[in-house]
Amino acid sequence: MSRFGAAFLIAATLAATPVAAAEPVPHKITGSGAWGCSDKGDLVDLLFLGISATFQAKLEAAIAEGRCVAFAPGESVVIVEQGDHGIVKVQRGGAAPAVFWTTTRYLN
Repeated sequence: MSRFGAAFLIAATLAATPVAAAEPVPHKITGSGAWGCSDKGDLVDLLFLGISATFQAKLEAAIAEGRCVAFAPGESVVIVEQGDHGIVKVQRGGAAPAVFWTTTRYLN
């Protein structure tokens, strides 16, 4: 077998070898007061309110309506999508997995 034949055989073997998918890395929610929203727009709107007096009322209303959730300290989540400026989409485990947008400051 020529050098080119051996190189072709090696390249074909490498191309046909499946690459194992990386296991998702679990993260923990740190501290208390962590929250996230199913819609990225809701999260951004609430983040822009910052520490204003209306923030807490709007967050509580969004949680009551089911648009946002409060995470438990130490809760396990997996990052499923990276957003911009420290915003990530995480998936909660459990019987019915759900995804929410939150900030990386709530993750370890």
